[in-house]
Amino acid sequence: MRLSPVARRLGSAALVLTIGVGTTACSGDDSGSGSSSSATDESGATSADEPGEESVADDESGDGTEAPGELSAADFYPAVMEAMREAETFTFETVTDAAGQGQTMTGEARFGDDGIEMRASSTGAQQMELILLGQAMYMKSPELGTGDTWVKIDLSDPNSLFGMIGKATDPEVMFKALEEPKKLELVGAEDVDGVATNHYRITLDPTKYLAAMDFPAAMADMLPKELVSEMWVDADDLPRKFAQTVEVPAVGGGQSTTSSTEGTYSDFGTDVEIEAPPASEVTEDFPGA
Repeated sequence: MRLSPVARRLGSAALVLTIGVGTTACSGDDSGSGSSSSATDESGATSADEPGEESVADDESGDGTEAPGELSAADFYPAVMEAMREAETFTFETVTDAAGQGQTMTGEARFGDDGIEMRASSTGAQQMELILLGQAMYMKSPELGTGDTWVKIDLSDPNSLFGMIGKATDPEVMFKALEEPKKLELVGAEDVDGVATNHYRITLDPTKYLAAMDFPAAMADMLPKELVSEMWVDADDLPRKFAQTVEVPAVGGGQSTTSSTEGTYSDFGTDVEIEAPPASEVTEDFPGA
């Protein structure tokens, strides 16, 4: 199956927005991550440390940061999701470099009665602005041909290609899709902006992820054989940082491209302002769809 240009661009946008919220996993680069001392396999069993080694979860990291309590593979996503919902709001920033093109996305989000609400914008390689309110998503992107007009997208339509972007921006949907990782490894205790955290490495099967998210199977062509994410979680189970490196296969062969992303979460529980754009600036006709 081949994706149309619009579908491929939307698929890329979905991945970008997923990274923006920071609650999905993308292919990771193990370089500089350090060796793991605790790993959980697909059955949920935790592997023992090598003889003579102490668990990094019971020690302090090289920078003097004492580790929070360790989360198991079964508890990881539910615990983080519950902590985020209790905080209700947060802000985020991600910096991505893809094939030498940089992009920065910043935004704020809150959990409302109808799910996640979010406002975000990106500059650089893929410029866009996004507002998500309930089952309505408003998107403005010169790269996707919207000009200065906001396109309103009904995320409740199961046959809409745009629905994938809505799923990509909903942490609850994504945590449900990612709740059974192939492997969860505790790398060690690290400080993130003055906050003590545990650094985890999470490995996923991309085909299972796409199926759980109800994304087109053809998007597997845009992903590596394994999805690996690095995430730093504090003592309150709140995510503080994430990082990943994705190697995307080239369409029709050729040299693949590499995208690296690092992002942070902050300002949990602070007031945020998220409103729909003025009706005079909104259309429901997506260019080229």
